[in-house]
Amino acid sequence: MAVTRLVGECEKGTCATLYRVEGSGDLLVQGYDVENAGAVVGTDIPVGETVVRIPAEIIERYVREHLVR
Repeated sequence: MAVTRLVGECEKGTCATLYRVEGSGDLLVQGYDVENAGAVVGTDIPVGETVVRIPAEIIERYVREHLVR
């Protein structure tokens, strides 16, 4: 699966990052593992899915830099 890095918490390294999957437009999020996703109040995470935690700034920065003109 080929991906393009859109924006991250840091410019290099293994920080929280937002990627686009080439050819599909889907997004991948690299973030901090939420160990017990089922215990997150207000969610019902099904088998085969997971939850990651990322700084809100990642999404805000992407919107500012790529969607707002």
